[in-house]
Parts: sequence; C-alpha cells; structure tokens
Amino acid sequence: MDRTSAHVYRVKKGCAHFSRAAASGMIMNQPTSKMIRSMLCVLMAMLSLSGCLSPVAMHRAVIEYDRTVNAVEAEMLLLNIARAKQGQPRHFTAISSVAATFDFRSNAGFGSQLFAPSGPVFARNFFLFNLGATVAENPTVSIVPVQGEDFTKRILTPMDETQLDFLLAQGVEPAIVLRLMGRGLAVEEDGKRTFYLNMPHRPDEYREFRRRVLHLSALNLARRLHVGFVTFEEIWPLPLDHPMTSQALEKGYQLRQDDNSRPYLAKRVIGRLAITNYDPMVLTNEERRRLVLKAERYPRNYVLVDIRPNYPGGDYPWHGQIKLRSFNAMLEFLARGIEAEPEFDVPPDPRSGPVLRNPVKTLAILESATKPTDAVFAAELEGRWYALDNRAEGQGDVQRWNREAFELMSQLYQMTVTDVAKVQGLPITIAK
Repeated sequence: MDRTSAHVYRVKKGCAHFSRAAASGMIMNQPTSKMIRSMLCVLMAMLSLSGCLSPVAMHRAVIEYDRTVNAVEAEMLLLNIARAKQGQPRHFTAISSVAATFDFRSNAGFGSQLFAPSGPVFARNFFLFNLGATVAENPTVSIVPVQGEDFTKRILTPMDETQLDFLLAQGVEPAIVLRLMGRGLAVEEDGKRTFYLNMPHRPDEYREFRRRVLHLSALNLARRLHVGFVTFEEIWPLPLDHPMTSQALEKGYQLRQDDNSRPYLAKRVIGRLAITNYDPMVLTNEERRRLVLKAERYPRNYVLVDIRPNYPGGDYPWHGQIKLRSFNAMLEFLARGIEAEPEFDVPPDPRSGPVLRNPVKTLAILESATKPTDAVFAAELEGRWYALDNRAEGQGDVQRWNREAFELMSQLYQMTVTDVAKVQGLPITIAK
C-alpha cells in the first residue's frame, strides 16, 4: 500500500495545531512584533515536525500490521476447515516479513511580493508564508506458501505428549485440549483393553470418551489433577569396585546413600508424561519405574492416564492412555462436526464432580450463504461463509469456550509450523 498525506501547522494563540491539507500560504501586511513571534513559533514547530510525526506513524503502522497478520492467520484456519468440509486439499500461506519505509518531510517558506494578490493596486508590504508536511509509507510484504515434505509430516504426524504438557501447563482447561487433540482413549480393566473413539458417528464410544475427559476436568477444577513427567532413579547395576564403574560417572550417575548409609550409584531419569489423581512422588521408586516402562510400550502420542482408587475422584477409576491426533485430523474433526457428524450433548458421569463448562461442540463453526455481520473472523469458499458461531448454546461461558478453542487451534498451528523462514518454498514478495 502507498499512503501519502500532507499536513499543515497553523498558528493560533501561540500554539501549533495539526490539520490535514496540502501546502498552504499566509498573506500578511506590515508584520507586527506579534506576527513575527507567531511566525518564529511556527518555524520552530516545523523543525520538530518530523520528530512529532515519526513516532505517531510508526506506532500506527506496527499496530495495524499486527492486526492484519493476526486476521490473516485466523481466516487461514477457518479457510482450511472449510476446505476440509468441502473435501479440498489443505494449504497454508504465512507472512514471513513486513518491511516498511517511512518518509517524513516538512517545508517552510517566507517571502515578499511587490504586487497585492488581488487588484491592480501596487503594494510593497505584502509577505507570503508557506508551511507543509508530507508522510509517505512504502511497505514490502513477503509471504511464504507453507509446503514441502517437512511441513506435510508435521501436519500429518500426531501431536506428542510434550505439546499436551505445554498447553496444560498454561492453564488451558483439560476438556478443551483433550476434546480437540484426542483421537480416542484406551481403558485397561481386568486385563482387557478397550478403546473409545472421539468420533460422533460411534455414539457409545463418543459418550464414554466425553465422560472420561469431563472427569479429568472435574478433578482439575477441584485442583486434584496432576500432570507431569514421571521421574525415577536408575540404579547402577554393578558393584562400586567394578572396573566399569568409573564409566558410570561419565554417564551421569552420582554417588548416593541408602537408608542404611550404604553407598550406591544412581541417576535421575525423566520418563513419560502421566495424568494422575495423585502426586507420583508418593509412589516408591520401583513403582514409578514400572509406570514409566509401561508407558514406554506406546508411541509418544499416547499419554498415560492413571486415576486410582483411594484418591480424589477414585470412585471413577481409569488406567489407560489418551491417543493424540494430528493437526490435519483436528481440521477434519471440526469440519465434519459442521454437518456430516455433528456432536451431541453428553452429561458428566454421576461419579464426577462439577465441571466448569460442557458445550455440545468442541468448536462451533457457522456455515452460511452470506457473511455474518457479527463475526470477528470469517472466510469464504465456493460461495459459502465460515465463521465462529457467536450464537452457540448457553452464550457467556460457551462463547468464551469457543474462542479459547479457536485460540488453541492457532497455538497448535504455530507449534506445527515453527519457524516460517525455514519453510522450504519460493517466497512471494509484494512491494507497493
């Protein structure tokens, strides 16, 4: 974009006033001392005009660019949900850089003329005073089509436990995160493993998934939910006088003493992520080691859940895993929820405590033939408009849930893309 505007300072009561206009002139008769002081005041104001305009224009430009980039990213997410809904390939384009050049100019002139500006009357005492200022902005925007093997792998590869831990550590409600990221969950009871999909077209499994996730949210609301990586001590298996023991120190082992003051070598091991209704440190070192070894049987998109009896929420026990889905699968899930596989209401299990929110839809997306007037963000595809549904049931808390879920999608996208500058692809530079 190229925006050029001119401004004029006019003298009024000894102060400089800013007004939009082209360069203009002032015609005066014999200059009095008051006029001279006024002109000097204006000249001093003109000397600092560039310094006054520069911060104002810079502040406005930075804020406006930030708003524009934010709107582009939000609409890009909605557009790809629409593409998934209509069965089209997903594609993302990101703004990698914005370089703007600002040109601030000011001018002032003072002169006299022999003839009056009107009429044939000859006069020598007319003076002409001109003031002017110009601000020009010339931005260059670089956009990058996000593509290539690395990005495709990130889009199609399931999220892992580190990303889930990061989001939960920020205080995001477990129900929002798990309903969006969770493909399903496994429950192990009496030596039997049962998997429940987070898919509305499998209503019984979907209900069980929702109830289990709501139970975790109830524990979190009661501040009884523990989320963290399980740690344990790995003991050096050889005697201290063994020839290979010296190598143990190089591998991170440290000298410790047991309860009987007998020395031994051990190192701290950070295991897998676990969601529990107790502090894992209350378990013995061997119990924690077995818990980690059991979690290691599955890939890192499987998160261990261990809700035990005799602890808060233990009357609804659950030992198993939550399977995380990929970012592309999240887009598919939200797209199918618009029409093909709409979600439905699932109340909490009677054994769970109160929950903060439990909306029908994980993320309510509105599809319409015209652009919604009250939509914060909206995207159009094939004559259909897609936006966050502000008419979601319950209003208030549910609307906040909807916006938090959309914000979570944006954060997950940022985790997927990482550094746009490193994305392989030909950048497109637009200079205006």
